[in-house]
Amino acid sequence: MITIPCDLCGSEEYSLLFVKEGFRHVRCRECGLVFVNPRLADHTESQMCSGTGAMGDEHLTPSQERRLMREIAALEPYRHLNRILEVGAGRGWFLASAVRAGWDTWALEINSQALERLAALNLGRVITDPAEDFSCEPECVDVVRIWDVIEHLASPLRAVSNIHRALRWGGLLTLATTNFASLSRWVNGPEWVYLNGSDHIVLFEPATISRLLARVGFTAISIRTRSFNLRRKLYHPERELAARSRLLLPIRKLVDEAIGLTPYGHQMIVTAVKKKWDN
Repeated sequence: MITIPCDLCGSEEYSLLFVKEGFRHVRCRECGLVFVNPRLADHTESQMCSGTGAMGDEHLTPSQERRLMREIAALEPYRHLNRILEVGAGRGWFLASAVRAGWDTWALEINSQALERLAALNLGRVITDPAEDFSCEPECVDVVRIWDVIEHLASPLRAVSNIHRALRWGGLLTLATTNFASLSRWVNGPEWVYLNGSDHIVLFEPATISRLLARVGFTAISIRTRSFNLRRKLYHPERELAARSRLLLPIRKLVDEAIGLTPYGHQMIVTAVKKKWDN
């Protein structure tokens, strides 16, 4: 285990929130970032052979395929160089859909199982560097997608800085991550399903993800949240836990539909733009 400063602001002052399965979850007293501290010294190496890098559906349903194609269609206004980079491409479903839409695709991935899957799909360029060490020609991609990945990274700040450098001016970053400020987390407490200290080591809220993106140089930051669930889980060994509050079960679907109108959904969907040069 290693003790680290806050990745966002560098402070070494933090407050303990709780301990789950031996992992201390703390909040930075300066900027509010929530992270695991101390964390596993070999965290990045372990992500190469384990973790959730290759998780996902073995096959997509027609509705899932349509959702991906809608997401890709929404990226058309940003198609200038005709290149998309996905950080943490996993099973490759998004990039495979992008190929069908005519995009040149790049994948950034370190998980060995995911890399086997990507090779079988015969996609475009596959880069095996950690996101924190990734480098390429500046301003060489139109869109970067980083979906349910940033919470796994040893240094989101370094990774997002590299992404910003790779994007062309006016290019788009699209990002999804769990929301530590969600109603789901508040109801479930430390047993919330997304709290896994060996895997999810940085936990963002709307305020801290905005602060990270603005620090790197992104503008037009937009955040929406979605979904509510009552899942609770331990990971060592894996064990599903009963819902903490059954009072919400009868109205769960109603809450799930309504929560998208608030900042308290369990997943944040974030978009941001690399600001164009001023004329």
